[in-house]
Amino acid sequence: MSVAADVPRLSVIIATHDNQPVLARCLESWRRFASRAPVELLVVEDGCTDGTPEYLREMAAAPGWGTIALRVLHEDNVHELMCTNRGFREARAPLIMSWHDDMFLQAAWFVPELLATFDAYADIGLMSLSRGLRCLPLDEPVLTFEDSIDWRRLQSTIGASPFNWVRLTEVDAVMRPWIVRRACLDRVGLLDEAFRPTEWDEADLCYRIRAAGWKIATHGYERDGAYHHLLSTTLNRTPSPRRHAVALRNAQLFFGRWQETIAREHPRERRTWPRRMMAAARVAILGAMVREAGGRVVGRTPV
Repeated sequence: MSVAADVPRLSVIIATHDNQPVLARCLESWRRFASRAPVELLVVEDGCTDGTPEYLREMAAAPGWGTIALRVLHEDNVHELMCTNRGFREARAPLIMSWHDDMFLQAAWFVPELLATFDAYADIGLMSLSRGLRCLPLDEPVLTFEDSIDWRRLQSTIGASPFNWVRLTEVDAVMRPWIVRRACLDRVGLLDEAFRPTEWDEADLCYRIRAAGWKIATHGYERDGAYHHLLSTTLNRTPSPRRHAVALRNAQLFFGRWQETIAREHPRERRTWPRRMMAAARVAILGAMVREAGGRVVGRTPV
C-alpha cells in the first residue's frame, strides 16, 4: 500500500474485475495527471483471476505517485454496488468519487476544480461528472425495460446550451462517475443493497440526499476533455437480457419509492452554479467547443 503523508481531500473508488490492461491505463492516468493532488485511490479488487492482484501489489510499491495514496481492497466477486460501499466505508477524505476502471484522467486541472467547487457551494451534496437525470411524473406503469427509460419519464442532460460549458446545473439524479460529500453519506447512509448488483442505486442515493436538504448537480466534464470513458468494459456492463431484467427490477423499486416525490417536486425551478475554473480549464473548453462545432459542420455526432 502506497500512503501519502497528508490526509487526502478526495477519495476515488475504483471497482475492478478481470480488466487488468484497462485498469493499468486508468491508474497510470491518475499518476500522470494527479500526482500533486491530495488524493487517495481505493482500488477494490473484486475477486480477480487475471493477474490483477499481483499487478496491484507491484503498483502500490512503485515510485512516482507523489501525493497520491494508492490503497488496494479485496472483495470476493460482489459486484459494483457492494464494492462502492466498501470504498465508502474505507475512504478517509471528505469528498468521495465513484469512478470506473475504464475512465482515464486527461487533465491536471480536473481535481483542483472539483475541490474548489465543493468548497464554494455548500448546498451541492453530490455531482455527476458526465450527465445528470431529470425524473418526470408519468402516470403509466413500469412494466418493461423500455418503460424505465421512456423519455417521458427519464431525461438525461448536461444542462442548457450554450451556458452548460461554464456552469453546473441542478438535476434530480445522476449517472457515474460522480462525487459525493462524506457528510451526505453519514446523514443518509450508503448505497442501498436492495439494488444489488447495480442500476438505480445512485438515483436512489440522490433522492435521499435531496430529501436531507442538499442539491444534486451535473456538468459534462468528459466533453471538456477532463477524462475519457471507454464504456462497456467495467464489471461486465455490456447490455444483455439478464442486465435489462436487473435494471427493470431496480427501476420498479426506485419509482415505487419516489414516484410521489417526483410528481410533487418536478415543477420546481432548477438552479445553476458558475464553474470554479482554472485558466487551463478555460483553454480546454475553447478547444472542446471548436471541436464540437466542427463535428456539427461535417455532420458527425459531437462527443
